[in-house]
Amino acid sequence: MIRPTHIDDTPRLLALTAATGMFRPLEVDTLAEVLDDYHTVNHQGDHACITVEVAHEIIGFAYWAPAAMTDRGWYLYWIVVDPARQGQGWGTKMLRFAEQAMQQNGGRMLFVETSGMDIYEPTRRFYRKHDYNEQGRVADYYADGDDQVIFARRLDG
Repeated sequence: MIRPTHIDDTPRLLALTAATGMFRPLEVDTLAEVLDDYHTVNHQGDHACITVEVAHEIIGFAYWAPAAMTDRGWYLYWIVVDPARQGQGWGTKMLRFAEQAMQQNGGRMLFVETSGMDIYEPTRRFYRKHDYNEQGRVADYYADGDDQVIFARRLDG
């Protein structure tokens, strides 16, 4: 079941994010701040966060918001699936849910960024599989040897 994220989901979402092994502690700390801001103020605006729950167990979440200073651009900031549940289609279901929500809000473009490190190749493959095109790469963005890779997909057809 995909449902809105609740404040009491936060500890599990942070634990899932850390369990993927894909995020540095600073990034998990940043997610904690993002979720705090979401539950305090941003849920009243255009920011959205969904949680996937299966048999009363939280197995994933996604977070998106408008891309500042763009015409109907959106940014997918987080999409996380429990490592034990990856490859079962949950990431695709959340991505499609998010895209549809953005389209209903007049979305024109969706942007996603990820790392250029080899360990992130499955992530980049996921976006390519879902018709996202690599639009750019910023060398050494996250750290030396860790490029930022920017993907985009039109939402308005």
